[in-house]
Amino acid sequence: MIFCDRNDWARERHTLHPVINQALEWIAATDFTALEPGKFDILPDNKMFCLYQTMETEPASARRAESHFNYVDIQYLLSGEETIGVARAHPDHVVVEDRAAQHDIVFYHQTHNESMIALEADTFVVLFPHDVHRPCCQTHGVSRIRKAVIKIHLSLFTDERSS
Repeated sequence: MIFCDRNDWARERHTLHPVINQALEWIAATDFTALEPGKFDILPDNKMFCLYQTMETEPASARRAESHFNYVDIQYLLSGEETIGVARAHPDHVVVEDRAAQHDIVFYHQTHNESMIALEADTFVVLFPHDVHRPCCQTHGVSRIRKAVIKIHLSLFTDERSS
């Protein structure tokens, strides 16, 4: 997992994989206020896309932790405040809903060693397949949030054309 903000990214972008920078550049160049929530293709064939979302945060106890197998997530908070729980994959994590084949997502009821990370506007986390995460949790009560979730297919990290 990587936790960063827009200013640090501008200073430290050379430390990140070019595909992550490509996604963050797309976010920086996009006027989300002119868009309706939905899915936006960044690269063809579902290799990289954005899920632009608006929602209200909920208590962490009402949110399920999740993980993915084929995609890296960049969860970029555009407005509001949100806390995301993060834990490394652990053998004690029990899958309570498996949608991996259809949507590359599984859900867990409980997590082991979860850390809570508070996000505010222009902060983001990069979550890798072994990062179990619980997004959209309240920080200081209910918050209306807008966020861009960029999904990056793992093949882009090993494809010689992307480096």
